[in-house]
Amino acid sequence: MLPHHATASTAKTREWLLLAGWAVIALYAAWSFGLQRALASVLDPFTRNLMEQALLTAFFLMHALGQWRARELGAFALVCFVVSNLFENLSVLYGFPFGGFHHSEATGPRLFNIPWLATPTYMAMGYVSWSVAQVLIGRTHAEHWRARVLSASVVAAFVFTMWDLSNDAVFHTINKAFFYDHPGPWFGVPVSNFAGWLLTTFIIFGAFGAWLARETKSALPDRSLPGRGYWQQAIAMYAVVALGSIFRNLTGRAFDITLPNGDTWQSGDIYASMTLTTVFTMLFCAILAAVRANDIPVRIERASIANPRQSPS
Repeated sequence: MLPHHATASTAKTREWLLLAGWAVIALYAAWSFGLQRALASVLDPFTRNLMEQALLTAFFLMHALGQWRARELGAFALVCFVVSNLFENLSVLYGFPFGGFHHSEATGPRLFNIPWLATPTYMAMGYVSWSVAQVLIGRTHAEHWRARVLSASVVAAFVFTMWDLSNDAVFHTINKAFFYDHPGPWFGVPVSNFAGWLLTTFIIFGAFGAWLARETKSALPDRSLPGRGYWQQAIAMYAVVALGSIFRNLTGRAFDITLPNGDTWQSGDIYASMTLTTVFTMLFCAILAAVRANDIPVRIERASIANPRQSPS
């Protein structure tokens, strides 16, 4: 067992991390609900994206350290980096699994064929989606890390893909951040894109979850565990991201769009459809997770994960 002063220190550190996390959420909300648009005339698209990814990444780092050790955080970041870059580059070169596409020059510097800002998206939104999924399936204690690895990976993949479903039509068709070789029915986005997101994120979560489960096979020291407020904060971040997308849609300007294949769309129709999609996917998911979070104790002092009772499923 850890000495009492170690547990107290961990709890104190987590309190500071939570405070910092709420500050980042407030900054991200301010950015999403007006600041980004106010600075659009002085900041280019790459810089605006860089600032948004910096806020999301800061939240990822602060919040993840409330439960994970540096080794575990590093493992998640590494899996996100390798898997996302592998599959995105495969799609650019060979059309699998997202469908053939390429990024516009406005997305900034690249690692091979993919903007390097793509990786922080997978890490930060991937982490938030993973956290929300843990709440949804009641897997919020460290002793659960060896249980329901497959279920957690599947649910997290859908939670993350909800974000893509709610935004890609805007990113692709309106913002022209990237272009598909063969535009599809979702306002220019092909169905293969969403199948690719499910596959890629499932592999990310599955690989990390399996690694984390294997880590618990050895006798690890007892660790204090985060209580309800920790998980509610991750849900809040997911909800703020959703609400930020809705605000963008409601305030977007109306104009006609013609894709290279001749398909025409009206931006107002896309914005309205993405608003409804966000409400009935991401926002509903956040509400459901918030309800489930009420079952988590307010404070959990410590738990031993050396001998978990459940096995992966």
